[in-house]
Amino acid sequence: MRNLSGKVAFVTGGASGIGFGIVEALIDRGVKVVIADLREDHLSEARARLGDHEGVMTMAVDVIDRTQMADAAKRTLEAFGRCDILVNNAGVGVNPSVDTTTYEDWDWVLSVNLGGPINGIMAFLPAMLGQGEGHIVTTSSMAGLLPTVDNYIYAATKYGVRGMSDSLRLSLASRGIGVSVLYPGLTQSRMLASGENRQARFRTETSATAPSGGPVEPPKDAGMDPREVGEMVVEGIIQNRGYIISHSEFRDELTEHFNEILAACPPPQDIDPGRKMLENARRSQTAAAMRAVEALTARAS
Repeated sequence: MRNLSGKVAFVTGGASGIGFGIVEALIDRGVKVVIADLREDHLSEARARLGDHEGVMTMAVDVIDRTQMADAAKRTLEAFGRCDILVNNAGVGVNPSVDTTTYEDWDWVLSVNLGGPINGIMAFLPAMLGQGEGHIVTTSSMAGLLPTVDNYIYAATKYGVRGMSDSLRLSLASRGIGVSVLYPGLTQSRMLASGENRQARFRTETSATAPSGGPVEPPKDAGMDPREVGEMVVEGIIQNRGYIISHSEFRDELTEHFNEILAACPPPQDIDPGRKMLENARRSQTAAAMRAVEALTARAS
């Protein structure tokens, strides 16, 4: 997607943190943006920070509500006639120990972090398919690439986003739609306070005010500037990058982790014809899809 000027984007969790950084970077490139967020007070803050911008619209939307997301897509199309860029960014986190985790913890994080992107794709993808072009960005995390202690609920959602997006990237390239995944590290945002927005049905006496947790509590001003991440995301859209990794400090850990995975592969085996036929067919299908990805990427160069 070489020229973003005049395009239309829908950004969830767009009123603060990484979402707002993406919004600012998109606006600077002439994109009309719908900022979606759960809280109206955060949307009001975002409008005040942006000032008067023609082509900026805000919506209070709960991404776990399929009806609200379908309505958001309808309102976006009514207002702007199209949606070219979908950014599934809204996310929450909780890190209970294995001794204290509840079903409500699982249900809340899965509903927002994985269910939210699914709802976004289901609501907006039909219009993109009709247009024959578009781009989808979903925010994962370094927790979607690297394992960490007591982070299994959050990691389940972020690995899920990764797998879903990797497959969609192959599935949609021939239809003119690019797919990217953002893998941020610590960024200045409201993520550690996401428990404040925990819906009543996902709360228990112990979880209602529980912090997101982690090995240490970082200072409030710690982390990368969200605008810096936003710029990387927009460049990723323009260049149709599959992976957008914003923080450089993880390179050595990623190398070690993926080398460990490769080391776990067994030595060459005798493969029966049926097994070989299946895997060769899969490889051929993937190779064709990758050629479509390369062709779509070449349009941006």
